[in-house]
Amino acid sequence: MPSQRILICGAGIAGSIAAYWLGKDGFEVVVVERSKTEQKLGQGLEIEEPALQVVKAMGIFDKLNERKTGELGFTLFDEQGRSWAKLGVEGFSPTGSLELMRGDMTDIFYRAADAFSNVTYRFETTIHSLVQTEDEIVVDLEKRTDKTITTEHFDMLIGADGITSRTRRLVFGSPDELQCLKPVGAFVSYFSIPKEPQDWPNSQMCHFPGRRLIWTRPVGKESKTTSACFIYCKDDLPHLRQANAARDRPKQKQAFAELYSGLGWQTSRIVEGMMKAENFYSDELMQVKLKTWSKGRVVLLGDSAWAPTPFTGQGNQLAIIGAWVLAQELSRSPSTAAFASYEKRLRSYVDDSQKLPIGGYAQYILNPQTSWGIWVLRWTFFVVSQAIRFYSWLSLPRIWPDHRQAQAGEFDLEMRDEKTMAA
Repeated sequence: MPSQRILICGAGIAGSIAAYWLGKDGFEVVVVERSKTEQKLGQGLEIEEPALQVVKAMGIFDKLNERKTGELGFTLFDEQGRSWAKLGVEGFSPTGSLELMRGDMTDIFYRAADAFSNVTYRFETTIHSLVQTEDEIVVDLEKRTDKTITTEHFDMLIGADGITSRTRRLVFGSPDELQCLKPVGAFVSYFSIPKEPQDWPNSQMCHFPGRRLIWTRPVGKESKTTSACFIYCKDDLPHLRQANAARDRPKQKQAFAELYSGLGWQTSRIVEGMMKAENFYSDELMQVKLKTWSKGRVVLLGDSAWAPTPFTGQGNQLAIIGAWVLAQELSRSPSTAAFASYEKRLRSYVDDSQKLPIGGYAQYILNPQTSWGIWVLRWTFFVVSQAIRFYSWLSLPRIWPDHRQAQAGEFDLEMRDEKTMAA
């Protein structure tokens, strides 16, 4: 069994899946996370192939199914509240068969990893500083509640702490030095609002001129809240960018309220809910692009290494697949040599996954600037939904290819001969 001690910074999806497989393989794993263990914030996420193979191998597929939102489809509305198109699950629809809220998904992965006696989680803890030597990493860990600092020694460090990764900043340099943050021209906000009967069972979307979009998604049939999202596909809001940088929540909310107030559909209710929401989150969407994902005894994982943005639909899949590959390579070669193998296997897949759909214009085509563009988009959705319904009525094979099935097998997880997959 490996005897190395590994520190993982970040208890999100990538961090906890890496902790699970490393713990299963005998590594001593410590996971530090700046937030509280009970935090349940975040938007809805889906697990698709080939990432689905990884979670099935973890033996938690049933638990994921128990916690899925139950979203049954997608409905497109106009400003007057008229339904233009309804889509079911998978295929052309944005609704997948395994949709969970980020907090629920992360909680399941955390509990799976925490079940190993050699995996320890420390919440409200961050990396204060670190020093690499030839033989180890010396890390000062800070407890956020009382600011106490303890010094510990590790063989390797995995930075899975998101787009604004502190691990990356400490080891590789600041984003300005690295030139690694690439804006895609959009601002988003996520929050919960009180649930109303019409929020179930479909997710709902409405477009407004000026590249403004609102998307609501059900959290669960018995839930008292609905997940809501504002997507603004322009980069002309310097005051919102400053508010995001300062994490000034009142100013963030005010900026979105000014953008969306009085637009029709359910905007009044949603804006009011946003202003009262305690789990509000806002940011400018950016991709992370780095020349290398490792330096010495430190390796980056997930959004800290390659954030693709929600427009690609690949962030969650890459987090799961990347965690599996990194843990697999460390299990085969329990040293920093595994980092090169991990990057060699994954780099081209990540590069392809980071490509924005429709030639890089998906965020503009699917969120039009003009009323005419929105009208064309609605009619496109209408025609597609009617075609799918007609072919379904005729019991013919699916006319629209399921992109989830098409993606399956594009990346070889190399599970065939893995002893870790036997359980």
